[in-house]
Amino acid sequence: MPVEWSLILAVVAAAALGVPVFALSRRRPRRLRERFGPEYVSAVEAHEGSARKANRAVREHERQLEALPIGTLDAARTERLRTRWRGLQRQFVNAPVAVVACAVEAMDELLDDMGLPANREDRQILLRSWDERAVRCYRHAHGVVDRTGSGTVSTEELRQSFVSARSVCELLAGAQPPSRRARARGARLTSGRVS
Repeated sequence: MPVEWSLILAVVAAAALGVPVFALSRRRPRRLRERFGPEYVSAVEAHEGSARKANRAVREHERQLEALPIGTLDAARTERLRTRWRGLQRQFVNAPVAVVACAVEAMDELLDDMGLPANREDRQILLRSWDERAVRCYRHAHGVVDRTGSGTVSTEELRQSFVSARSVCELLAGAQPPSRRARARGARLTSGRVS
């Protein structure tokens, strides 16, 4: 076989192997961007624009979260939670700011009881693996409570925050934690903070 043909075959073989590798390397950041949206962008920014470093850190963080023992609530704890929510709902009209703060505290206590990490970003990651609504409601409830000190929160926003916190609890009170495999498929990215 002439040298020219050997070179041509070598180039074709390299291209045949290189194209899929290149395509996969381009597809991973796109998939992560689609899956995590603004959270992925924040993680890349936290790693000085390096998608490769952010991806590596995210995978390591996923492995750490996979090791967490996530549990469920027993019937007695679920009933105490429901009783607490009914009490908070009755008090809302008289003290909406205080009640919403208590509602978010109740939501966080539930997540503590279930074994989720205390870090907000990690909680969001694990909540996403249960239900996308849970993570949206969690963010909304905390976001409104975080703004109450500024005095710019309306009563309607407080009501919506209360409903969001209660929704997280309702979604998770009877839910089984996702399997490790399901958690691996779920979102695992913190807002720029990857440990």
